[in-house]
Amino acid sequence: MITRIELDGFKTFQDFSLDLAPLQVIVGANGAGKSNLFDALQLLSRLADSDLLTAFQDMRGEVGELFTIRTDGGTSDRINLAVEMLVNREVQDDWGTRKELRYARMRYELVIVRRRDELDLDRLYVEHEMLATIPRNRDRWTKSYNLKTESAWIPRITGGRSPFISTDLEMRKPTLTLHQDGRGGRRNIVAEQAERTVLSGIQNTEFPHAFAVAEEMRAWRFLHLNPGVLRQPSPMTATTKMAADGSFLPNALARMSAIDPMLLADVSRDLANRVPGILQIEVEEDRKLERFVIWAKTVDGRRFSSRVLSDGTLRLLALITMTNDPDHEGVLCFEEPENGVHPSRLGSMTHLLRELATDFSEPKQADFPLRQILSNTHSPAFISYTEILPHVLFAHMVTRVNPADNQQPQRVTKISPVIPDPLQPQLPIPAELRSYTLSEVCDYLESANLEEARRELEGKLARANGRPIAESLEG
Repeated sequence: MITRIELDGFKTFQDFSLDLAPLQVIVGANGAGKSNLFDALQLLSRLADSDLLTAFQDMRGEVGELFTIRTDGGTSDRINLAVEMLVNREVQDDWGTRKELRYARMRYELVIVRRRDELDLDRLYVEHEMLATIPRNRDRWTKSYNLKTESAWIPRITGGRSPFISTDLEMRKPTLTLHQDGRGGRRNIVAEQAERTVLSGIQNTEFPHAFAVAEEMRAWRFLHLNPGVLRQPSPMTATTKMAADGSFLPNALARMSAIDPMLLADVSRDLANRVPGILQIEVEEDRKLERFVIWAKTVDGRRFSSRVLSDGTLRLLALITMTNDPDHEGVLCFEEPENGVHPSRLGSMTHLLRELATDFSEPKQADFPLRQILSNTHSPAFISYTEILPHVLFAHMVTRVNPADNQQPQRVTKISPVIPDPLQPQLPIPAELRSYTLSEVCDYLESANLEEARRELEGKLARANGRPIAESLEG
């Protein structure tokens, strides 16, 4: 679970930081930087698994376009990334070795620089990498959720601990060091010789805390459900975990039914409660073609294959499957969940999103892996539902002026709270961070003239604060 992200020099982010809840919905107009935040998380996830060049080349746009473009046409030469996480207390590698973690609250920092090598060719370097525990006395996030030491999610901490990964100067060269848990062992890598992050090279529980963080980041999923893919049967020999586009949904349902037939019954019940006319979901083995096929049984006794189900029904079925899947865990990033869903079923979608996130107020959830869902939208209707409203943040562009340099004002992404609900645990929000009411955000998103709406919203905030605004809001 990601509890905080910090970005500087990546696309539209400068000196950016954001605390995150188990469920977070980010709303904003197109071009406000909502997708850029997911791109940053995707880059971090890939850097935990691939070499630098592969991780960057797999992203949207050219490598140079991921670095902040300055107003003079140049680009920044470094990207600073940091995430704070709450990880599961136990980790298991591909060889079945399990390790209990002493620490569950971790902070990972990474600085990637771009400069020319001895052949005068552009190259990416790891300039700084650090993985360490978050000291209990400085952990504002756990205090906001009243997660105490020895709770189901936070193990009892005894004594301090040096970083698991650190960057130091040795022989006048930045050196990345991987420290052994509980012992004095270490591995050193000269930063300029590294083609990948230290974290990406950890593949087993020999370094359990670093491995837990690497596995956490590698497991971040970016959901782009494709109804055309969801309609397709799946080969029986394929994976039993649903892919980001919805591939292998039949296999996931078949696995769940094999674990416990009641899981498939729960999926049927949850879909029937949201889609009138559907009574039951079945997974049929087509032995002749060696594939699994999804069938829906209706209240009048007829059966229909997934090929004829509506886009909205298939998307709901995919989300309901993940909600009931005991193997689903980790961070799920979901762009525009309202797409393809009939307006009358948006309420059902908001309820599903809530169920896909860990609720720390429910003691029973301590028996299950951590779950988090981060979503973005530009729909005023979607964020107005009561189950979503306490978790909404507003993404917008501001023009930042730095008197210390001679650069022109720079447009950057900012994300602000929207009417926090005092009945919910609130993340710590700096006093200088402006907030907006739901009605202000909805009026802004629905405006035909975003420039006029920007000026009106800016004026309201200035009057509320009783002082001029140093940054101006943009659409």
